[in-house]
Amino acid sequence: MKCADRILDLGGTLKLEAKKEAPLFTDAIEYMKYDLQVSKDGLAWLAGLVEESRSDYATFDILKDYYEDEETDMYEAEGELALVETIGRENWYARKL
Repeated sequence: MKCADRILDLGGTLKLEAKKEAPLFTDAIEYMKYDLQVSKDGLAWLAGLVEESRSDYATFDILKDYYEDEETDMYEAEGELALVETIGRENWYARKL
């Protein structure tokens, strides 16, 4: 919401449109792998925006905070997937019950 508010503050307009439909997953581990790749791709794109906004302190702070939040989510997913590799799929699912 902060990003949308900042765009409006700068006189921009918001264009909301449907994004490409994500695959349907019935396996949590497969979803985590997919979501991790989406996060990595998004962070690569967002890193450029953060750098480009360095001269606009308000925008930079919003984007930097957003980047850090997404990066934390990515690290959590990486940790969960590493745990699956270490203890196995069945044991990981058992821990989630």
